[in-house]
Amino acid sequence: MPLILCVIFFIVLFSFEGFWHLAEKTEQEQQLRRYQAIEHRHRRTSDDYLNWL
Repeated sequence: MPLILCVIFFIVLFSFEGFWHLAEKTEQEQQLRRYQAIEHRHRRTSDDYLNWL
Protein backbone atom coordinates (compact mmCIF):
# COMPACT_ATOMS: atom_id res chain seq x y z
CA MET A 1 0.00 0.00 0.00
CA PRO A 2 2.75 2.56 0.77
CA LEU A 3 4.30 1.80 -2.63
CA ILE A 4 1.02 2.60 -4.38
CA LEU A 5 0.68 5.87 -2.48
CA CYS A 6 4.27 6.79 -3.29
CA VAL A 7 3.74 6.06 -7.00
CA ILE A 8 0.56 8.14 -7.07
CA PHE A 9 2.33 10.99 -5.30
CA PHE A 10 5.17 11.03 -7.83
CA ILE A 11 2.78 10.80 -10.78
CA VAL A 12 0.90 13.84 -9.51
CA LEU A 13 4.15 15.66 -8.73
CA PHE A 14 5.65 15.08 -12.18
CA SER A 15 2.41 15.93 -13.95
CA PHE A 16 2.39 19.32 -12.20
CA GLU A 17 6.05 19.76 -13.13
CA GLY A 18 5.23 19.02 -16.78
CA PHE A 19 2.33 21.46 -16.73
CA TRP A 20 4.56 24.14 -15.18
CA HIS A 21 7.18 23.58 -17.88
CA LEU A 22 4.63 23.87 -20.70
CA ALA A 23 3.17 27.04 -19.20
CA GLU A 24 6.63 28.61 -18.94
CA LYS A 25 7.50 27.64 -22.52
CA THR A 26 4.21 29.11 -23.79
CA GLU A 27 4.89 32.34 -21.90
CA GLN A 28 8.36 32.62 -23.42
CA GLU A 29 6.95 32.10 -26.92
CA GLN A 30 4.36 34.82 -26.32
CA GLN A 31 7.06 37.21 -25.12
CA LEU A 32 9.14 36.45 -28.21
CA ARG A 33 6.18 37.09 -30.53
CA ARG A 34 5.41 40.33 -28.70
CA TYR A 35 9.03 41.45 -29.03
CA GLN A 36 9.13 40.61 -32.72
CA ALA A 37 5.82 42.37 -33.36
CA ILE A 38 6.63 45.58 -31.47
CA GLU A 39 10.36 46.01 -31.03
CA HIS A 40 11.90 44.12 -33.91
CA ARG A 41 9.55 44.03 -36.88
CA HIS A 42 10.60 42.08 -39.94
CA ARG A 43 8.08 43.66 -42.24
CA ARG A 44 7.51 47.23 -43.28
CA THR A 45 4.24 48.84 -42.22
CA SER A 46 2.51 51.95 -43.44
CA ASP A 47 3.49 54.00 -40.35
CA ASP A 48 7.21 53.24 -40.65
CA TYR A 49 7.82 56.76 -41.90
CA LEU A 50 7.01 58.07 -38.39
CA ASN A 51 10.14 56.40 -37.07
CA TRP A 52 12.26 58.46 -39.46
CA LEU A 53 10.86 61.80 -38.24
